[in-house]
Amino acid sequence: APMAAASAPDLDFDDVSYEEDILRNPFSLKHWWWYLEFKHKAPQKYRYMIYERAVKNLPGSYKLWFKYLTERAFNCKNLSLEDAEWEQTNAAFERALVTMHKMPRIWLDYLKFLIQQKRVTLIRRTFDRALRALPITQHNRIWPLYLRFVQSARIPELAVRVYRRFLKIEPDRVEEF
Repeated sequence: APMAAASAPDLDFDDVSYEEDILRNPFSLKHWWWYLEFKHKAPQKYRYMIYERAVKNLPGSYKLWFKYLTERAFNCKNLSLEDAEWEQTNAAFERALVTMHKMPRIWLDYLKFLIQQKRVTLIRRTFDRALRALPITQHNRIWPLYLRFVQSARIPELAVRVYRRFLKIEPDRVEEF
């Protein structure tokens, strides 16, 4: 009779050695990285499971979260906005922000991802959360995208509120307003 593992389409014999490495070194980024590199052609569902296990063991790994979120966002590109994958990727960004809330790049990538979804209230609230979470010295990373967003949203009250807030820290840019 064939081995039971042979019936699982995503597992092959080589996975066993990677899984054993992970069991011995669950907090080693390089072991998770090697496993993900090895599975680079695996179905995304399977790769996401590996990523989720990896970030559960290494929640403070910027490199791991960045690679995972970038891959998830990229895989949404050609999907309908109604596809559940968008919401699942939003949830992955939210999980990342539990430990990565001081990383402007994660916020920016999430905000750009939300802007593609055209959910104005969620986008505005997430910009506000980013500005609250990040030190003021990093706000200059967030404001340009926020201002571009309110200009493109074409909601005058929103633009006025956001620009008034912006001008409190950048009064020299009143002309833009």
